Amino acid sequence: MKVAAVIVTYNRKELLLECMQAVLKQTYKIDEIILIDNNSTDGTYEYMNKNRVLEHDNVTYIKLEKNIGGAGGFYEGMKLAREKKYDWVWIMDDDTIPQNDCLQKLIEAKEKVKEKISFMASSIYGEKGEFMNTPAIDDTLEENGYSSWYKYLSKGMVTIKDATFVSLLINGEAIRKCGLPIKDYFIWGDDTEYTSRIVKNFGKAYLIGDSIAIHKRKNSKHTTLLYEDNEKRISMYYYMYRNNLINKKLYEGKKGVFKTYVKCLVYTLKILSSKTNYKMKKILVMHKGILAYFFKMYDYEAVNNRFKS
Repeated sequence: MKVAAVIVTYNRKELLLECMQAVLKQTYKIDEIILIDNNSTDGTYEYMNKNRVLEHDNVTYIKLEKNIGGAGGFYEGMKLAREKKYDWVWIMDDDTIPQNDCLQKLIEAKEKVKEKISFMASSIYGEKGEFMNTPAIDDTLEENGYSSWYKYLSKGMVTIKDATFVSLLINGEAIRKCGLPIKDYFIWGDDTEYTSRIVKNFGKAYLIGDSIAIHKRKNSKHTTLLYEDNEKRISMYYYMYRNNLINKKLYEGKKGVFKTYVKCLVYTLKILSSKTNYKMKKILVMHKGILAYFFKMYDYEAVNNRFKS
């Protein structure tokens, strides 16, 4: 069984080094580590080279000509892994630090399940042990009206319906059948769309309790525009609102879009009545993303043809 790891990085060389060292120390042997550098300007290549990470025979380093976001980075990395016909592809950002047996626990869990699996997700914690990147439980009802998400609970596994790209082991067959992430998303929502896509069209997904990784994001709180205090990051929320509406249309239809739009209007009032900073900037970014969805200011063809990517 051939396994490749895909890591996407941008201007976080110290974190990347820690991530790479953790991946190289995995108790389950990885055939290749595909490192996608989103055109970092902080000397990432020199730093990795200085620390002898790139000397390993199984490390493939690719520096892109421009920053195409996490979505674009995973698109390129998973595309290469698909071309090389890997059985499983383990993906993560550069601030993900997996425990030494993180991958092995994912592989072992795979053997406990008889159904076809689209992906398995690690349990993610912050640096202080706080819960992070918690996936949505699959509450699909069985014929008797009850959901079966705890079918493998005794084995430390629960069924989920989507997840973030923080230590996911994805079935290579699912990638070949269902295509690649939508790179035009740039950031936010690409992981939700992609994991929803392969669960719906390939097989079930599971959260693995004893496969553990630490997510060293500076702010471990849930990402929200209201509480964003970094002015430079506010403009990025354009993608969050645009992409979320695209996802709602794809997987919940017009009703999902309408509900989300109403929530955005309510959220606008919440921002206006709050003590948050940069109120107008936040509101303008949110509604810019909403308008981008309604006026199809995105790669509409890529979304419609996502299975052929």
